[in-house]
Amino acid sequence: MKNLLFLCVAALLFVSCSKDSSDDVSPIAEKKIKVEVDFSGSYQNYQLLFTINSLTKTDGAFVEPLITIPINTQWTQIIPQGNAYNYISDLDNPKFVLESKEAVSSLIFLLSATQIKNTDDLTQTPLSAVVKVYANDKIIETYNYTTLPVGNVTEPLTKTINISEYK
Repeated sequence: MKNLLFLCVAALLFVSCSKDSSDDVSPIAEKKIKVEVDFSGSYQNYQLLFTINSLTKTDGAFVEPLITIPINTQWTQIIPQGNAYNYISDLDNPKFVLESKEAVSSLIFLLSATQIKNTDDLTQTPLSAVVKVYANDKIIETYNYTTLPVGNVTEPLTKTINISEYK
């Protein structure tokens, strides 16, 4: 009887101390991100607006994005309190690349282009862009963006990406 009581207590302790798999909380992964934008078409006739609306860590801390291409390019406007970084400039380079200074858990960006030169030239090719988002140097998303002819409104490309969803 004493052995049975001991086994029951041991079994109860084992069950109460065992870890339930439903209690497992997967940690939120933070990764360094890179966004590459490759332009084609008559991109020199356009002005680019690229905005980082949110680049944050799991704890909500803001992370600074760095423009790496074109080299020596700075953000046109920075609002640190709102974690907003805006770049507005005429396109003279077929590539635009930015990277996070630190690992992040979320990214929100906007890309928009407006034709400002040669607006009467009907033979030009509209601007197109392929946007690739990388997490720790592994591509996680690809988006396409194409402008409409002059006089038409092209919707901006706006994306919200939860980096922790990607392995």
